[in-house]
Amino acid sequence: MKRPLLVFVVLLSFLGGAFWWMVRDQGGNGAGKGDLLVHCAAGLRKPMAEIARRYEKEFGVKVNLQFGGSGALGSQLQVAGGDLYLPADQGYIDSVRAKGLLEESIPVARLTAGLVVPKGNPEGITSLDDLKREGLKISLGEKSASVGKFTWSVLGKEGLLDEVKPNVVVTKPTVNGIVEDVATGAVDVSLAWDAVAGNYSEVEWIAVPEFTKRTKLASIGVLTSSKDAKRALHFARYTTAKGRGREVFLGMGFDVPNEGDVWSDRPEVTLFSGSMLRPAIQERVREFEEREGCRVNTVFEGCGTLVAQMNSGVMPSGYFACDTKFLAKVQDRFFAGTVVTGNEIVLLVRKGNPMGLLGLKDLAKPGLKLGVCDSRKSALGELTQIMLERRGMADKIVGNVLVKVAKGDDLVSAMQARSLEAALIYRSNALASPVTLEEHEIVELHDELAFAEQPYAIGKGTPYPELMKRLGAYLSNGEARMRFESLGFRWRLK
Repeated sequence: MKRPLLVFVVLLSFLGGAFWWMVRDQGGNGAGKGDLLVHCAAGLRKPMAEIARRYEKEFGVKVNLQFGGSGALGSQLQVAGGDLYLPADQGYIDSVRAKGLLEESIPVARLTAGLVVPKGNPEGITSLDDLKREGLKISLGEKSASVGKFTWSVLGKEGLLDEVKPNVVVTKPTVNGIVEDVATGAVDVSLAWDAVAGNYSEVEWIAVPEFTKRTKLASIGVLTSSKDAKRALHFARYTTAKGRGREVFLGMGFDVPNEGDVWSDRPEVTLFSGSMLRPAIQERVREFEEREGCRVNTVFEGCGTLVAQMNSGVMPSGYFACDTKFLAKVQDRFFAGTVVTGNEIVLLVRKGNPMGLLGLKDLAKPGLKLGVCDSRKSALGELTQIMLERRGMADKIVGNVLVKVAKGDDLVSAMQARSLEAALIYRSNALASPVTLEEHEIVELHDELAFAEQPYAIGKGTPYPELMKRLGAYLSNGEARMRFESLGFRWRLK
């Protein structure tokens, strides 16, 4: 082999091996192996540096922290990219999400602004009114920083800005900078977050009512630019979890929300759902599992059956009910539910409607083979029974009811087997499979009682309330809405 050709072959082999190692490092199962880039408010530097250190030690993943003012970091995200964003104010999260740059977010800590003075408070400053004193030297955050934007705004709302402004001798891009001004004696007072001031032994923090009634929530969000959303979510969960990052924040004097998930590398939860919701949410649940790196055990049954299971002691992390009446039966075990969709009860008949069934009154026709759901086992059955009773038809159709089943899709199966001539089902039952309407058609009832609303609720006893919030959001976002509406559901989420 000629020497140039030999060199080329060796070089090609080397490059191929290097590429294989890169792919090997990035592939595999689990949350991912690549580095993470976190854009973090400077005021959260100390706890986040410690959390990143612990995370790297536990999982071997490098977490690169980019510190700065919340606003300045947020304005750079479109260009800078990255995996996560942790500003000191939820407003920045909402703003970035509105631009399409952020997906999920998880609450981290609550921050309260107040007066920061030198140890011993030599100027005797105790209120915002004191900031108007002539000759006082004040350091404030720039408006690109969360604390700056907030404090300037509050001073304006309290009618103090014009009198305080002449005493502002310096502004800084981060909260750390203005606290350091006080610690070094450069100024007499600043306005800063409680937890940040607590990191400096040379200063004191003084609460004032104008700020304590307006606490701010810091949340960590996963950026749409992340190339490994699963790993980014893994770190976000670690940052906020009990037994992991939450304890770091608490130990450094931060106020953290009472809610919060326990730590698990791969959380496992159970979702109870009415069977009529299965076609709309089953695939979405599987997608959520993949993105979150968790396991969602789904139990699809008639809501009467699900309520009976809960009354026997089985407690899910979440409940997506077929109707609000069935959440009400177990409401003491759940936080308030959010109505997501509505669904109508319709009459399914054979193609061409050979029996001439046009409404509830026609269901009493002699010889009709009718199917309904059992009122003890499903929301559909209970709502059907209530409707028939209030319209004076319950007793008149008894002889025509050939079957009572637990779920609407069981009635559809019976119609497809041609053992029934008509069935009272949800519209979504009829639209769940294209085959159904090839041999059958829908007769509208136009009855205000023929309507159910589907709420999603989170169990009070779940160790993963934040994960369940994200699951609820995933099952009710824009893509989920399109799926629901394609199945005949009406959108009810406000």
